[in-house]
Amino acid sequence: MKGRTYRYMSEAPLFTFGYGLCYTSFTIGNAQTSKTEIRKNEDLQLTIPVSNTGRREGAEVVQVYVRKVNDAGGPTKTLRCFKRVGVGAGKTIQAIIDLPYNAFEFFDTTSGVMKVTPGAYEIWYGNSSAAKDLKMTKVNVL
Repeated sequence: MKGRTYRYMSEAPLFTFGYGLCYTSFTIGNAQTSKTEIRKNEDLQLTIPVSNTGRREGAEVVQVYVRKVNDAGGPTKTLRCFKRVGVGAGKTIQAIIDLPYNAFEFFDTTSGVMKVTPGAYEIWYGNSSAAKDLKMTKVNVL
């Protein structure tokens, strides 16, 4: 698969996941999380400001990726949720995104199954998969 998927590419893709053209422009603000620690079967809510900085009404797709910290063999980021929001020209809305407990599920090499394991997780959010378009916050799963 080397050179054929995002995970194994040595060069940046020409068009990142989420890339698209629009007649306006958006900025993504800093997310607020409902909690910094998650216990078994608890959900996490993100409130993400989305601003339309252009002169026309438009819609933006906010993407949320999750990565387990110190998981050397795991994916660099995994899309876990997205939400399309309409924003009027010059306006800001709050995109509320719920991440269920199983959004933190990854392959556990010790047990050989998919499961949520305790530890630190990074939550990346933005309007494309490009690193320049993403912001990050962290949570701990207990």
